[in-house]
Amino acid sequence: MGHPVHLSATPKSGPNVLNGHPAENFNSRNASPGLSGLARKVHRNLQDYGWRITIRKTSAYLIRSVYFRQVYRIYRINLEGLKPSVDSEKHHFTFKILTVQNVDMIAQIENIAEWLRGRLIEALTAGQLCLVALNGDEVAGFNLINFEHATLILVNLRKKLRRDFAWSEHIAVKKEFRKTGLGSQLRFRIFQELRRRGIRRLYGGTLRSNIASLSLARSVGFKEIGDIHYRKFFSIEKWRYKRVRG
Repeated sequence: MGHPVHLSATPKSGPNVLNGHPAENFNSRNASPGLSGLARKVHRNLQDYGWRITIRKTSAYLIRSVYFRQVYRIYRINLEGLKPSVDSEKHHFTFKILTVQNVDMIAQIENIAEWLRGRLIEALTAGQLCLVALNGDEVAGFNLINFEHATLILVNLRKKLRRDFAWSEHIAVKKEFRKTGLGSQLRFRIFQELRRRGIRRLYGGTLRSNIASLSLARSVGFKEIGDIHYRKFFSIEKWRYKRVRG
């Protein structure tokens, strides 16, 4: 996310708190899903989290169209002066920059991250960068980078980036490849590629409740800089930014 130093230290509400604007297609991606969509989410959550968390997440989906709140944590890393990491992981992965010609890989990525379905080719065509980790021909994980905008889908905000800044749009590792160090490998390799392209700062974010994602970010050198508190009641939306004192 670009230029958070311009944010007011005093928390505010409203769509201009980040000098950004509401993200497109927010309602279709955050409102209560249709029956088929809900069934897919329930099945996926059962596989990943078990029935207790699935019940809690499903209940949240059902009430989302009326009332919705999130706390989204922003973090950043300065890429200048970063030392290359030493790859000490035992599991061997092949890394590749995705292109629109890699149709099978694109299909696998869209299956891992459902919100990217029908959007990934457009993103690549627009100049976004996607680093893919392969286990043979299988996509084990990926990191999608946006050079134009920071799109905070979960809190419905979008902000234009400076030329030498980038935003980590999405990072994911398939369940069977978690705890192999792949998340760190993806991050360190994307750092190298971004530095090669002249990017000085990489920003990203996740829900404050996503401990695993925040732990990964901290372990590779990201610094947490702020929280975005978002509330939506029917069609009324409010934002409040609060800096994190590290």
